[in-house]
Amino acid sequence: MGRCYIFDVDGTLTEPREKMNPKFAKQFVKWSQVRRARGDYFYIATGSDFSKTKQQLPQEVLDIFDGIFCCMGNELRDSSGKILKRSKFIIPDDLSADLERILVDSEYTPKTGTHIEFRTGMVNFSTVGRNASTKTRKAYNKWDSKHLERQQIADYINKNYPNLEASVGGSISIDIIEKGKDKGQIIPWLIDKGFSNIIFFGDRCFEGGNDWGIVRELQKCNVIHQWFNIDGPSLILPLLNTLK
Repeated sequence: MGRCYIFDVDGTLTEPREKMNPKFAKQFVKWSQVRRARGDYFYIATGSDFSKTKQQLPQEVLDIFDGIFCCMGNELRDSSGKILKRSKFIIPDDLSADLERILVDSEYTPKTGTHIEFRTGMVNFSTVGRNASTKTRKAYNKWDSKHLERQQIADYINKNYPNLEASVGGSISIDIIEKGKDKGQIIPWLIDKGFSNIIFFGDRCFEGGNDWGIVRELQKCNVIHQWFNIDGPSLILPLLNTLK
C-alpha cells in the first residue's frame, strides 16, 4: 500500500477559517495527482465540522481525499459529505455552567456570536466568539499569545474534568473532547487499514495543541512516519516538493 498523507486544515492548508488560496489549490491538486499515480492516499484531520471544511476547501481539493476526519477524528466523511462513522458526546451540565462563567470572566472584548459550539464528539469554545471577523480573530490571537487565556482555560478543564481533554486549536478557540478521543484516534484506524508509511502536516503539533494527538500516536506506533509543524499554508508546497 502507498504512503498515507494527512493534512490539518486551519493554519495548514488555509489560514484560520479562510478559504484556500486558489493558486495554492491548483498547485496542491497537481502535486496530489502525481502522488496518486504512485499509489499514495490522502486524508484530512481537522477539529472543524464538515460544513466549515467545505466552505474553506474547493470541491476539486476535497475530491483528492480518501477520507475527511472532522471534529477531532470523531466523524469520518467522504469527499461528498457522506458520513462513514461518527462518535457521540454529551457535554456535562457542570461544564456548560463553567464555560458560561469563563466567558463572563474573560477580560477580552469585544465578544461576538456563538461561543459554545457543539460538534460531533466534541465541544468548541471561544471567548471572543466563533463569528469574529478575520481582523478580530487576528487581534485576539495576538492578545492571547501574550495573556495565554486559551491555555489557562484548557489547563483548568483538564485539571477539573478528569474524563475530558481540552487543547488549544485554531486561532481563537479550544477543543474539548472525551479523554482519548482526540485526533490521535485516527492513527490506529489507518494502521488497521494497512498503512505503514504515514506523513502528517499540522500547525499545532506540540503538546497542548490539537494536532498533538496524531504526533503522540505516530511516535508510539511501529510504522514509518514523519510529521511537520507548519506555520501557515505558504510553507507547505515547498516542503511537499522536497519529499521523495
